[in-house]
Amino acid sequence: MKTLLTLVLSLAFIGVALAQNILLKDGRTIVVKSLRRQGDQIIATQEVQTSPTTAPTTGEFGYPLSQIEKLDFPEPGALKQAAELLTVGRGTEALAALEPVVRYYEAFRDAPGSWWADATVLKLNTLVSLGKDAEAAPLIDQLSRFATDPEIILAARVQQAANATRRGKFTEAVPVFEKAFKEATRPDTLATAAIYKGQCHLALKEPGQAMVAFLQIPVFYPEQRVLIPASILGRGRAHFAMEDFENAKKYLNELIATYGGTKEAADAKTELAMIEKREKALAAPK
Repeated sequence: MKTLLTLVLSLAFIGVALAQNILLKDGRTIVVKSLRRQGDQIIATQEVQTSPTTAPTTGEFGYPLSQIEKLDFPEPGALKQAAELLTVGRGTEALAALEPVVRYYEAFRDAPGSWWADATVLKLNTLVSLGKDAEAAPLIDQLSRFATDPEIILAARVQQAANATRRGKFTEAVPVFEKAFKEATRPDTLATAAIYKGQCHLALKEPGQAMVAFLQIPVFYPEQRVLIPASILGRGRAHFAMEDFENAKKYLNELIATYGGTKEAADAKTELAMIEKREKALAAPK
């Protein structure tokens, strides 16, 4: 079954990768069969009609990056598929779906229109969900070093701050997230900043501010489904920190019922046990 899923995902990706155009800054659209990278040029395989009476011929033509407005790649289907797999706790399969996308677009990572950054950010979230922080760190470094788009640079900084959060550097990370809220426009960047800012505030014993951060996901970024379990867990923990046990249990049980296969659902069970212990302690006779 796993082999069949991998084959389906690969075929879906290949079908998308073949549908490519180059949009030039002079207004022309070049329809191509395939693309590859060579230095600062994009090499396109395309058909050329040399005369009205002869059949088209196929050749390779180079286009400098400086002349390209955008590489018109349709969104790879594997991105949505991987996000869906993550929300049901199938991170290993999500990673397998993302790998060919990341590898293919890596050659075009600094070209406008490349899906490399999007795939890389989703791969980072997948690695973190699997507890593979050591593998995520060099990927964050790549994103930071090779990004040229200001939005992607912001995304890289948010990922670096998220990594700092996971290492306990909360006061160092919060200003980065606040800067992202002011300057970023990508929903995935803003949603990631909200989740980790919430985690920082929880660690700093500021549950009210944490709640505001976690609520941004359902209110402003509901399409960022991969982060919904973390948002629900965060809200449950924030209510627990405020000793609002009933609402804490409501969110934690919702998480387990809806996203039972995720790491966050496992964490929710631990939280529920802690709430039970706390309730018993408060109810014990003095």
